[in-house]
Amino acid sequence: MADNIANQQQQERRESEDEKRSSLESPHPQDNLAGKEQSPATPVAHKGEPTFKSRGVIGVEAMARSAATSKKGKYSLYALAVLIYILQWVAAMASSMTGSLSVFATSHFQQHSSGLSTLSVATSIIGSVCLPFLAKGSDVFGRPGVYAVCMVLQVIGYVITLKSPTLAAYVVGNVFSAIGSSGFDLMNSILMADLTPLKWRGLAMGLLTSPYLVTVWYTSEIVEALSTEEKWRWGYGMFAIIYPVFFIPAIAAMFWLERRALKDGLINVELARTGVDDAAVDPAVAAQAQAEQRTIRQKLYQLFQEVDTIGLLLLGFGWSLLLLPFSLYGGARGGFKNNSLIAMLAIGSACLIAYPLYEWKWAKFPSMPKRILLNRSFVTAVVINFVYMLAAYLQLLYLSSYVYIVTDIDVTHWNYYNNVQNMGLCGVAIIAGFLFKATGRFKLWQIFGLCIRIIGYGLLVDKNGVHNYGRLVMSQLLAGAGSAFSSLGSQVAAQASVPHQDLGLVVSLLLLWSSIGASVGDAIAGQYWGSRMPGNLRQYLPASINDTEVESFYADITTIKEYDFGSLVREGATKAYEVTVFPLWSAALGLSFVCLICACFQSNFFLGDAQNSYDHKDTSGHVVADDKDEHVERKTLRQKILRVWDW
Repeated sequence: MADNIANQQQQERRESEDEKRSSLESPHPQDNLAGKEQSPATPVAHKGEPTFKSRGVIGVEAMARSAATSKKGKYSLYALAVLIYILQWVAAMASSMTGSLSVFATSHFQQHSSGLSTLSVATSIIGSVCLPFLAKGSDVFGRPGVYAVCMVLQVIGYVITLKSPTLAAYVVGNVFSAIGSSGFDLMNSILMADLTPLKWRGLAMGLLTSPYLVTVWYTSEIVEALSTEEKWRWGYGMFAIIYPVFFIPAIAAMFWLERRALKDGLINVELARTGVDDAAVDPAVAAQAQAEQRTIRQKLYQLFQEVDTIGLLLLGFGWSLLLLPFSLYGGARGGFKNNSLIAMLAIGSACLIAYPLYEWKWAKFPSMPKRILLNRSFVTAVVINFVYMLAAYLQLLYLSSYVYIVTDIDVTHWNYYNNVQNMGLCGVAIIAGFLFKATGRFKLWQIFGLCIRIIGYGLLVDKNGVHNYGRLVMSQLLAGAGSAFSSLGSQVAAQASVPHQDLGLVVSLLLLWSSIGASVGDAIAGQYWGSRMPGNLRQYLPASINDTEVESFYADITTIKEYDFGSLVREGATKAYEVTVFPLWSAALGLSFVCLICACFQSNFFLGDAQNSYDHKDTSGHVVADDKDEHVERKTLRQKILRVWDW
């Protein structure tokens, strides 16, 4: 009888633990209590919510728990932050240089105007479509492994670019580099979100951009030294050497830190993969979870499905084939009547139509699952960033070329100018991060930033062109400052709205749609530029300039720079640039208001100690108390309206 009583008490304790765990794992505990009886081996989740934790998430949670329980773990986390900052410094150097060098490279291949557009569209689309693959890889294989893949891709890309005999080879090399660079930015965003609570998230991401405030000053001197003949090639070649020197030791240290955190035994890895908190589970359940093993073939097939390989390929091929013809039509025989371009447009459209059908009907792990598609915060962030990037690249694609021609600045100061917006963004991002932390909110700051950005874009809209260097600089400073608030706001909103397991997917999808927006902007700007600039050059250049020279000016802007500032040829080229960019920059200004309107409907989560606002768990996977976002019933019309806007 004593045994029966003991067994009954043990059963009651288990049921009590199950009930508690169910209430903790859902932001709405009553939903879990009303359903069927839960089995101790079954993780409790919302409908559509992931019911497992991947190796990558477990690894970073192990590091977070280690940091919270020991000095050794805390110092390890500090070491990881230093390593990431060093790698970011190297990446900032590359970014500060390669954008300017692309102008000289495309001019070298006599395809400056069409080459820039093709390069930008190809690198944006292909680099962004690979992001969900890399994000899933970071979940399956761990964060350090993806850093290593990104380093290899960047080195391969720089080597190809260094040796590129044609524009096509140059674009291919840049595509490899873009995949690696985009993946590196993705991993930085994911790792910052992994290891920082919401209240410090904005500041952490802002500090990560600070190297750009320094690198521009000495990389500009390097760009000027590489601006003649074919020296631009070594601007890429030098990074094929620099990247391995810095990345290999840092990545090896990351592997070691993650492995040591896992070996400390603070997380039961096999059990955590099922989504169950190992601290509240019967040892028999842990043994059962550890016993479930799959073959390599099953794991590969599972990975193939989880990454949504077919869906992402449809999305990538669709956008690439649809947008690239707008950049290539100028050099194609017959323009848009060319059979190859018609086929690209038709196949691209078909792929984009097939993508949602496949995701809806057949995808087992859709890249845009319903739980995310119906996530208001994430969708609003995507719309803001998509339109934001579309508008940005309508303006930015040929802005540096415009400044190169209409002003008399040297190459060093021209490269300074090309990085002004980055400097404004990076400098203000740190301030924005502090304001997010101080106020515990981000929505009003995002709206404020978008207003500042609109003012910056407005400074460039002038039918007579903008020649004043101070006005050109101020426009980019304001655009960068506003972008800092908006970019951080969108990232924090999207990251806060999902559980930790969905973090990598959400970050990658936000970057994916941002890059697609940039590609659409590039394609529109490239098509408009290609259709108007040759005619405008012919119209405004002196009659003494023959058609062959006009074509040369269109293909290689360095030939225009050879004429003295103020000469008839230079003045005619300046007028052609002014007339061509005015509609593009006006459209960019108009689209910026769309972002502002969308931001008014963004969620406004409290930025507290939790890793996210979905399940209110901290970076180590434990639930934290947070009463700032408790639901308050709205009774009056004013309160209901403010509830929609999340004021």
